[in-house]
Amino acid sequence: MTILVLLFGGSLASYRYIQGTTQTIGSQLDTLEQSISSQQWDTAEKELTAAQQHWDNNKTWWTILLDHQEIDRIDLSLYRLNKYLVTRNLSLSLGEISDLELLIQHISDTEKLTIENVL
Repeated sequence: MTILVLLFGGSLASYRYIQGTTQTIGSQLDTLEQSISSQQWDTAEKELTAAQQHWDNNKTWWTILLDHQEIDRIDLSLYRLNKYLVTRNLSLSLGEISDLELLIQHISDTEKLTIENVL
């Protein structure tokens, strides 16, 4: 019984942690997308730096809890987005941020405690 309680408690704690960090990163990406859309490149670069710092601070725990391929995809997407911002490419930046938002949302969805995810 104790083992089940520990497993359930650990699952719940990891779920809450992932949900909280995905929401924070998601809101940072929304703000970043607005800056890119209005072509405020300097502001967008600062916002991307803040989002990358938040990602780097949480990546260690995500690596323990999640599939490493998901983490690698997010790292690559952040790297590409940084390069697109430096070159001030509007269409590629918007495309990459959409991809990044989808990756973050996918992690949030796959970690929800639903029948689909359990089975």
